[in-house]
Amino acid sequence: MDNFELLKASYKLVNEVLKVRENEEVVITTDTGSDFNVALSIAHAVTLINAKPLILLRNEAPIVGKAMDKYLPVNTLSAALSSANVWIALDKSYLIYSTPYERAMSSGNVRYIELSGFNVDMMIRLIGRVNIQLLYEFQRKLAKITSRIKRMRITTELGTDVEFENDLNRPVLVEGEVYGPGEYMLFGQVDWAPIEESINGVVVVDGTIWPPIGVLHSPVKLRIKDGRIVEISGGSEAKVLEKYLRSFNDEKMYMVAHVTYGCHPNARLGGNIVEDERVWGAVVWGFGSQSSTFRGKLGMASSHVDAVMLNATIYGDDQVIVKNGEFVHEELKDLNDKLRTI
Repeated sequence: MDNFELLKASYKLVNEVLKVRENEEVVITTDTGSDFNVALSIAHAVTLINAKPLILLRNEAPIVGKAMDKYLPVNTLSAALSSANVWIALDKSYLIYSTPYERAMSSGNVRYIELSGFNVDMMIRLIGRVNIQLLYEFQRKLAKITSRIKRMRITTELGTDVEFENDLNRPVLVEGEVYGPGEYMLFGQVDWAPIEESINGVVVVDGTIWPPIGVLHSPVKLRIKDGRIVEISGGSEAKVLEKYLRSFNDEKMYMVAHVTYGCHPNARLGGNIVEDERVWGAVVWGFGSQSSTFRGKLGMASSHVDAVMLNATIYGDDQVIVKNGEFVHEELKDLNDKLRTI
């Protein structure tokens, strides 16, 4: 049954999400840390549309981002990705912010989606068994609400209390809706870059930090001043993060690059960052490299770290958008109820 459902999910991805058409060239990148069965299934789905798949397999790397270049066949990979119509990235050590990624995006030709480390179960739950159009509608409403909010505050019972201001001229991104060439993430996220220097307070991360850790065994406390991590405290995992960030000798690695709502009804915390950062009601803090799509001030750094925080309460001006990990804003209620009961 899984194989039938996997092919159905793969076809849904290439047809409904990426809108692959006849004779288009589709590159599927994967690495030795990923499930090759997913790559094969997606390639099969591509052929059903009479398009042309190419699977590229490489070794998993111990780091990600620009710092990963030394592990990559940079020129060959860049040439293949820049020439493709569609790029589906399954690599566990994700290629985003690497040189091949930068070259592919600068070509202006590629529809790229990041599905880092996707396995069969994730394909079925996160793509095959979700009403994608309904989720798009929910994301659009959430983005619209956020786009008109000037000041935000985020708290948790574990001690998070952080405030920041938004630049209303910057976009609030609805992930997963593909319109043409560009960078896309899996649906189940809405994200934006606040005014970097306005971010102040304490963030207590209790979900996942990747890289370099994965699912946390104890919370990691980050004190943020003017958009920069100035103190990391907690147990042994806090020390791992502190050492990892310091190893880059890059001040930008301490800077907040984006804030993200997780809003995928089928996502659950399990150690894969692509799924973890989409857990319903989660907040994701991105540090380091900042995609140009956010129209922020940071640009590229040596790498990128995502930190997933659960059960947050989010205030926007005089409104409550999320309360203890549940979307409670009046404009979201009907869609919230539909998505959670499918």
